[in-house]
Amino acid sequence: MTITKALVDAVQRAANRAVEQRAASWILASVTVVNADGTVDLSTARGPVPGVRRLKSYSAPAVNDVVKVSRNSDGNWIVDGALA
Repeated sequence: MTITKALVDAVQRAANRAVEQRAASWILASVTVVNADGTVDLSTARGPVPGVRRLKSYSAPAVNDVVKVSRNSDGNWIVDGALA
């Protein structure tokens, strides 16, 4: 591999990571803890996420619920609701 090719590959990987980090997305997660302050702790494919707010329509969270979670480009998380 040439130095030019290695540099191009490194720049491409860095650009892909930057776009992924700034993009809004949604994922599935499992509720691990229901907190008294209206938040839940989650287990995701990316690792644990503590203290995520939930929509009012998800009014009865329970440990082990599988939920849809949205993340905006600033890195804020919200639980949209449980799957049926």
